Amino acid sequence: MDMQQHHSPGEQHWIGIAGRMADDFALRAAQHDEERSFPYENYEQLRETGYSIMTIPTELGGGGVSLLERVKAQERLAQGCGPTALAINMHFNILGVVTDVWRTTKDARAEALLRQIAANRWIVGGSGSEANNAVTVLRPKATAEPMDGGWKVSGKKIFSTQSIALDRYFSEATWGPSDNPKEGKIISFLIPRDTPGLLMKDDWNTMGMRATESRSTELQDAFIPDDAIFLERPVFTRGGVLSLFLKAPFSMGGVYIGIAVAARNFVVEFMRDRPRFPHKQPMSHLPSVYNKVGEMDVLIEGARAAMWKAGAEVEHEDIRMWGRKSVAARMIAIENSVRVVDLAMRTVGGISYYKRLPLERYFRDVRAGLFHPVDADDTLELLGKTAFDISMSDDEATWG
Repeated sequence: MDMQQHHSPGEQHWIGIAGRMADDFALRAAQHDEERSFPYENYEQLRETGYSIMTIPTELGGGGVSLLERVKAQERLAQGCGPTALAINMHFNILGVVTDVWRTTKDARAEALLRQIAANRWIVGGSGSEANNAVTVLRPKATAEPMDGGWKVSGKKIFSTQSIALDRYFSEATWGPSDNPKEGKIISFLIPRDTPGLLMKDDWNTMGMRATESRSTELQDAFIPDDAIFLERPVFTRGGVLSLFLKAPFSMGGVYIGIAVAARNFVVEFMRDRPRFPHKQPMSHLPSVYNKVGEMDVLIEGARAAMWKAGAEVEHEDIRMWGRKSVAARMIAIENSVRVVDLAMRTVGGISYYKRLPLERYFRDVRAGLFHPVDADDTLELLGKTAFDISMSDDEATWG
């Protein structure tokens, strides 16, 4: 058993729902990984249980969970199927941005979108990420041109998670002069997946997180109506509205802790009574086994301590100050989780390399965390430079 944790009644409710789904998702996780197939049946449960709308405010039809409640529930869900938990987390990230826009600006478009998503149990996804653009939140390369009733948008995006299961597609584009990169504005929008000019590419064939279907997408003169836009902001903005985007990379830490917990728990059960000639006692009695499990527990508890503390404090701190804490907590969670799965494979030994055990899948899936922005190198740069009030880049753009 994992260490006992204290959870509030609200946390227990959503962790319980996540746990029941996770136990079922785990039965098919290896098959979806092997076939690179999308877990549509998992998504039906995410909708039916209300899990997919748990982060939308209650007054708009959702579950109204806090960031901490979400992180804990996602950790439990990931113990059953890491790709499903990561994919739905991207859905939550977008809902979080739209919700924060609504809370901050009371924009009627943002409110209407959230009410529609809650009522219809829509899955939202897409991407703001672009190839060769390190900080798309400051100025996307995708372009927007104004026209009657909306905008014409063109551009290419990468890592559009759960692309083949979307009801609404999220992305961003820039309007403004190309010869002056600091002028113009950015539009953020949600459009139907079948919008003419929105293309999904079948190019997701990866080492891990195979069932997320994080395909590349392209917008080719796609029409974006004004009522699909929920945020407009200047390019290269310092602080202000950009702080709304800080929560998205933070919450992924919970998913990777969940994979680490699954690996740790598998090792405990697998090695508990496993014999090894000529020892008279099972392998769980070997120091090389129980010491590694002890190290796994330390790493998991350290990751939780950082993530849960930051998650609990987001509602009480200036979001820009919390941002520094959040990237540190997320880095701790992911780096610790990777180390836990490495230890799990070392503990079990060569048999962990076989696909009949889940460890090699955990090993591949957990490594995806190392590449999500903000990665370890960027995190250290951000923390170090902001400690000295040094600009984050030569063009004076900052992370917010």
